[in-house]
Amino acid sequence: MSYQALYRVFRSQAFEEVVGQKHVTTTLKNAIARSKISHAYLFNGPRGTGKTSIAKIFAKAINCNERHDGEPCNECPSCVSITSGTNSDVIEIDAASNNGVDEIRNIRDKVKYAPGESKYKVYIIDEVHMLTTGAFNALLKTLEEPPSHAIFILATTEPHKIPPTIISRCQRFDFKAISTPDIVEHLSYVCDKEGIKYELSALEFIAQTAEGGMRDALSILDQAIAFGDENLTLSHVLNVTGSVGKEDLRKLTDAIVTYDVRLAFDQYHQLLSDGKEVNRLVNDFIYYLRDVIVDFATGTKGEGHIYEVELPVIYEMIDKINDTLVSMRFAVNMNIHFEVLIVKLSELVKSHEHGAGASTQYIDARMKEFEEKLAQVQLNPTAAAPSKPKAKTERNANKFSVSQIENVLDNANREDLTYLQENWQSLIEHVKQNNRALVSLLQNSEPVAASSTHVLIKFQEDIHCELVNKGDDKREQIESIVYTIINKKVKMVGVPDSQWLQVRHDYIKHKKQQTEVKQEPKDDIVKTAEELFGKDTINLID
Repeated sequence: MSYQALYRVFRSQAFEEVVGQKHVTTTLKNAIARSKISHAYLFNGPRGTGKTSIAKIFAKAINCNERHDGEPCNECPSCVSITSGTNSDVIEIDAASNNGVDEIRNIRDKVKYAPGESKYKVYIIDEVHMLTTGAFNALLKTLEEPPSHAIFILATTEPHKIPPTIISRCQRFDFKAISTPDIVEHLSYVCDKEGIKYELSALEFIAQTAEGGMRDALSILDQAIAFGDENLTLSHVLNVTGSVGKEDLRKLTDAIVTYDVRLAFDQYHQLLSDGKEVNRLVNDFIYYLRDVIVDFATGTKGEGHIYEVELPVIYEMIDKINDTLVSMRFAVNMNIHFEVLIVKLSELVKSHEHGAGASTQYIDARMKEFEEKLAQVQLNPTAAAPSKPKAKTERNANKFSVSQIENVLDNANREDLTYLQENWQSLIEHVKQNNRALVSLLQNSEPVAASSTHVLIKFQEDIHCELVNKGDDKREQIESIVYTIINKKVKMVGVPDSQWLQVRHDYIKHKKQQTEVKQEPKDDIVKTAEELFGKDTINLID
């Protein structure tokens, strides 16, 4: 006989074998034992929680002549034929592929005929919410006045899509997601039956990944056993599910909360190189922080710098991760969203660590500086004429250097820029084949100025610009690749897309300005205030 998947081999064949649905199995057993059987049932709940399995067990139990306390014997001809799927009186219908009016009319025409080999005809309609409106209307009359020998069992994962007129004619049973301990216990039973050696942590991770579905858990177990050659470890499970282990998540989190963004980026790209999926990584990240919160609540402390962060900050971190998860659903490039998330989380932790005290000290220092400059203006009005504004440069000093950009623009020429633009796509293709770690940096970039010695590259994301300007290794790697494309050694300077137009405008304006206009003392004071605090914060009163 050919190999069967574990979820088929270990499918429940009696009510007592069903895991995690005690409230359903007990009710149905009592109803069968007391001969209080309804003509229609609605089973709804998450996938893989036993809806179809219980429907088949119910069909066997009501047709079994040897049943005891509502349980089928699984030995009589009726039970054996239903288990094997050869009983003509138990009809399974997939509403996802048979959802039209004609299919339901066919059922309505045949349901009036008496069963051939069993006491009851049982119609199991799976994914019933997929029926069309016309099909539901065709089914409605049959459910309202069915023959005494017919029983309908409707199974669905989305009961809100079923018309209330259908639901009101059924006994409704809500299936629950199976708890993690129950799944672990059943998986250990399966492993013992199959003679598989296993690590308990591997079963726990499978149960967590299955999210309450026993069928999903058995499918993952089946795949992990095949990967591990009859030996099940946590590493095998992580590999087959594409999930990230706690140790890798701890290292990534440590880099984030210690403000080492470059290390966090390197670790993230290494996980991508190992075949991890971004969506999966985000979910695993949330689960990891959830476990940290549980540790805080229970008074235990694990390894990692995350335990040095205050609990409210961790709550905010989870909110930002959830926001990123929503954004990624509509994103073309999910890698950039996760990179930006790394920076946001690091800045969040940094801002809370410095606290409000640091902000107050900063404001006091700026006020003192302003008072000193104001006094100088009043004593010597002509000596305090403001120079070229520097506030914006200071705010962006961590992203780019205006002086370096001006140096490129001073010597820029059209020929070098045109040649580089024509070959830029070739450079990106070269990176995709030879250095995938740089792909996310370069695929949303373009050269905007070039000379014989320097190249100015515009980056769509500010963080990518900062990484190139501050990271010598990244910049040198890109410069070496540029050399292979244009056969010329050049120095690379980055500018963020959000600032490029303003930087170019300031450069042109500065070049055109020939003489400085002398300002009145009052204007000098206003300019100095605007320079220190920003134009929007100044309220001028005569």
